[in-house]
Amino acid sequence: MINDFDISKLNYYEQEAEDCTFFDVVADITHRCNMTCKNCYLPNRTFPDMEFEKFKAFIKRLKRPVMIRLVGAEPTLHPQLLDFINTTFEHGHNAILVTNGLRLSSANFVKKIKDTGLKHLYISLNGIDNDDWYQEIDEMRCADKKIKAVKNTKNDFNLNFGIIIVKGINEEVPSRAHDLIKREAIPDVTLRFKNVGQLGRYQKEKDENLKMKDMVKLIGSQLGYTEDYIWSHYGKPHRYSKVVEPGTIEFPLDPNNKDRYKGQWVKITDWDTDNEQGIPDPGSIRRGRITQEWKVAPFYEHAKINENGY
Repeated sequence: MINDFDISKLNYYEQEAEDCTFFDVVADITHRCNMTCKNCYLPNRTFPDMEFEKFKAFIKRLKRPVMIRLVGAEPTLHPQLLDFINTTFEHGHNAILVTNGLRLSSANFVKKIKDTGLKHLYISLNGIDNDDWYQEIDEMRCADKKIKAVKNTKNDFNLNFGIIIVKGINEEVPSRAHDLIKREAIPDVTLRFKNVGQLGRYQKEKDENLKMKDMVKLIGSQLGYTEDYIWSHYGKPHRYSKVVEPGTIEFPLDPNNKDRYKGQWVKITDWDTDNEQGIPDPGSIRRGRITQEWKVAPFYEHAKINENGY
């Protein structure tokens, strides 16, 4: 379902799978979810699950390796999740599972994920271990399950913790996240902080949102880094696509660590839509998204024109 947004504002286009130029390809394998978070770019729960056989056929058509981002709503609810992961690897691609983490509180479920060979997990942790924050942002007191998911996965995966900083609610979350990775001695992890993205369902308008400079100041002060140190990493090419992302800063907690795939890192991403196009990172050539017609389109642009639909 296409909304009434003026598409002429966007540099929107579609590619056949064989012609895909994106490095990351988002696969929204289900629109179902076991949470009702206040910030969700994919809030429509009625769209049917992605058909595995059609996904497999799509994967076969890609001519060069990409990172498939298995997303939802909540991808762990798809009954064929393991098949999606396995076929991605079988055809020479990499995969990351982007999840709210609730099902990862089961050690048995985590073992099934691990047995596929998956190495990269993205777990949303907007409240870290604070149930009040989860209630305010994600409408569920789920801290115990989230921390159990962290404990179940910390030694076998390269972890990414997705953390939305919401002005007036969880602005102390950087220090809480830092304490968590030290307390649990998590070897390989990226703390991914972002502000509220005004796509789909969201709880802060642009004029109420934290800006990039606010996040840099907040994170620097709580983690013990100067703003100059953090900004010195701005404008660096992405580690494998070599694309410079204007709304992103990545830096290591250990300044001597040069290996982006190892150790503890921080990534700050500006999801604010305070620009003419009304999307985060307009014109990104790194992130693509599988469309309803099994083509590939720029992720943010596709999400905007299909807002509250697909």
